[in-house]
Amino acid sequence: MKKILVLYSRIPYPLIGGDRIRIYYTGKTLSRRYKVDLVCLNEGKVRKEYKQKLKEIFNEVIIFPYSRYRFRWNALAGVVSRKPLQVHYYRFKKMQKWINNNYRNYDLIFANHIRTVEYLKKIDCPKIVDLHDAISMNYHEAGRRVAGLWRAIYWMEKGRVLPYEVKTVNEFARSFIVSDIDRDYLIQQGAAQEKIITIPVAVKDEVINRSSQVKEEDQIVFFAKMDTLPNRDAAIYFAKEVFPLLRKRNNSLKFIIVGARPPKEVLRLEGIAGIRVTGFVEDPYDFLDSCKVFVVPLRFGAGVQNKLLEAMALSKPVVTTSLAAKAIKGKDGKHFLVADTPVEMANRILGLLEDKEKRESLGEEARALIEREYTWGTVGQKLLREIDRVI
Repeated sequence: MKKILVLYSRIPYPLIGGDRIRIYYTGKTLSRRYKVDLVCLNEGKVRKEYKQKLKEIFNEVIIFPYSRYRFRWNALAGVVSRKPLQVHYYRFKKMQKWINNNYRNYDLIFANHIRTVEYLKKIDCPKIVDLHDAISMNYHEAGRRVAGLWRAIYWMEKGRVLPYEVKTVNEFARSFIVSDIDRDYLIQQGAAQEKIITIPVAVKDEVINRSSQVKEEDQIVFFAKMDTLPNRDAAIYFAKEVFPLLRKRNNSLKFIIVGARPPKEVLRLEGIAGIRVTGFVEDPYDFLDSCKVFVVPLRFGAGVQNKLLEAMALSKPVVTTSLAAKAIKGKDGKHFLVADTPVEMANRILGLLEDKEKRESLGEEARALIEREYTWGTVGQKLLREIDRVI
């Protein structure tokens, strides 16, 4: 049996965030055909049960834990470099030494994000990288949304990340990315068209197979990892510009913001009548089961919103911006509703709240799309075909 080494910049467990879910299920898919080892970094100590969970799918799990201080020191040292700060942030000599000593034992090395690419620059073996999304495209818009030091960091990092992404695609045997939009962007910037392949985001099995008899409540849910700038902006935008329009028509309506690590500006939204910020919860899907409408009010960002697909898999009607909708297959009015202004979004949500038949129809079509295009059964087959062409 051939062997694959998977690299990641942190432990991909628990399954919080789209990137961890993608890496976990990538490992699970590869393990059906190959012997797969995982080497990763982690900020702080690793809980024993997390490593045990990973050993259920990976043959060996090797973790290099460091304090947060060490990671930040790495980033500081990278200020004077031409390479992206995040490449420096996740760069450690012990992990590099381990890779140098062991890479010959593998038929393929599978890196994740540009953060782990540098470890393989001088390694002569078949290499694939899952870029996940085009980070430079995200940074371009993010730099316009923040001020002060963070604006300078985003603009500096964009100037470094873009050429690094393009060079990585051109040097590796294959590069994977989650959407055609991200792929086309990098090709326009000089990435080799034949080397970059779209491998869509897929919905995890637990969500696909979930069943619930929870009664719908008069509430709207936005579910996302809250420590990223696009998600934070989306929550604040909806709470301040869309939700007040809805409450004028229905003052019992609730807006639930679900997701780990909400920053202070998101937590402060609980001061608005009808809004709840949950932070991390053990089973966030309880909130999705009971909501009448799921919203994705993203105004900038790259890649595909994993939670949008999960809501669709649960047969929930989704109202989203065109930015989030264009990254997936599906039609406005059939699989989801698109709205790009506060008034338009409020009107589309109100229409769904008042029409149970429309909610059910939209949810059923959404579920059918997920079952057809975005399960790990479908996406996993494409992934394995591309791996087979390289290994």
